[in-house]
Amino acid sequence: MLTMFPELRSQIAIENIASLPTPVESLSFSEHAWIKRDDLTHEEYGGNKIRKLEFIVADAIRKNAKRIITVGAIGTNHGVATAMVCQQFGLECIVYLFDQPLKATVTQNLRLMQAYGARLIYKGSLFKAMLAYYSSPYRLQSGSYFLFAGGSNLYGTLGFVNAACELQLQIEQGDCPPPSAIVCAVGSGATLAGLAYGCQLVGLEADVIGVRVAPKKLGPIPACTPGTVYQLMMEAWRFLENHCHKAIPRPAAATLLDDYYGDGYGVATEKGLQALKRFKAMGIALEQTYTAKAAAAFLDQLERNRGPVLFWDTYNSRDMTARYSNIAPGDLPRNLPESIRDATTGHSGGAR
Repeated sequence: MLTMFPELRSQIAIENIASLPTPVESLSFSEHAWIKRDDLTHEEYGGNKIRKLEFIVADAIRKNAKRIITVGAIGTNHGVATAMVCQQFGLECIVYLFDQPLKATVTQNLRLMQAYGARLIYKGSLFKAMLAYYSSPYRLQSGSYFLFAGGSNLYGTLGFVNAACELQLQIEQGDCPPPSAIVCAVGSGATLAGLAYGCQLVGLEADVIGVRVAPKKLGPIPACTPGTVYQLMMEAWRFLENHCHKAIPRPAAATLLDDYYGDGYGVATEKGLQALKRFKAMGIALEQTYTAKAAAAFLDQLERNRGPVLFWDTYNSRDMTARYSNIAPGDLPRNLPESIRDATTGHSGGAR
């Protein structure tokens, strides 16, 4: 992105956290099936959050932050990535947590956040977690950087504008054909917003399709809707318009599908589990909350679309067992319900 807009070098900073570019690979599902391996964005913990955090942490450091405060479900991938990066840069990490269905990946992520030194504040319901986030006493303390769920702010969006620039360069180098469609999971919106707007900026004529996998609202706050995605795109446009020397086109609305959400956040769907199995047979790990549902949409797009279709894999595929396996019951927050503590420490078998 800074190659495309060199004048931004004085306006934003980027911490070199990610291992980029991530590979693009063909898939045996079809001659038109491709995957962008953002599960490999980091040597320790991959996934789409790392791209966002390159920009977010740099912004926090520029603002003399001492801590990052965020919010997410008890199995939040965003919380894990943020805790890991905060530990790397000597920042305190505070995460307000709300419930989600207990699965192996959920309990593992809870243990990982603890392993990376995050302060975990369990609030139970989504509404209570959001209320605690917005009324947090840290808002009265200097050095506090508040980061919305999923890392979706202006800088998280710019991280995926940058990702679209990376993909365009890979296409120009012949690593993959120009996709007619790109499919990604959408939780808090910045991944879709940045990718869709970034493709517009670089002239990549792909239909960027987001698959909603999170609630439309977090408490009373709109969270995963076409409107929230477009708001992030407009924030990016206003930033570029204010700081770039050439005319910047206004974003066009992105596509956000509701069809694959199922019965709730973290609740598996039959089509998602089928997609998970098909990808697993190819050696690619997905999970049921985000990427399995997006993969189901990707497989449907392959059947409907005559051109190349790219699946943007946002899940971490690194083996984290060594990191979370030594977390003992006493290490976990005391306000966690006993059912979650037992599952997380393996007493119920949930994390093994």
